[in-house]
Amino acid sequence: MKSIKIELSDRNVEMFEPTVRVLKNANLKDGEVAQAVAMIAATTNMTENEIEDMGLKDYMALQKGLNSFLEEAGVTA
Repeated sequence: MKSIKIELSDRNVEMFEPTVRVLKNANLKDGEVAQAVAMIAATTNMTENEIEDMGLKDYMALQKGLNSFLEEAGVTA
């Protein structure tokens, strides 16, 4: 499974390519931000609380990584 390394302000995180299960479970959440948080948590082995408590700059770095996987798979434009 593909993965990428993402440098955050306090650590490096490895993000794995999302699976269909990750996408399916995220779609159960209400709202785009909640869905993104769920997908980021699932693909980084972090908790949703950890994602929600981080600074916006780190969150956006993780969001960019997630988007790269989704765009490559043709899920988003």
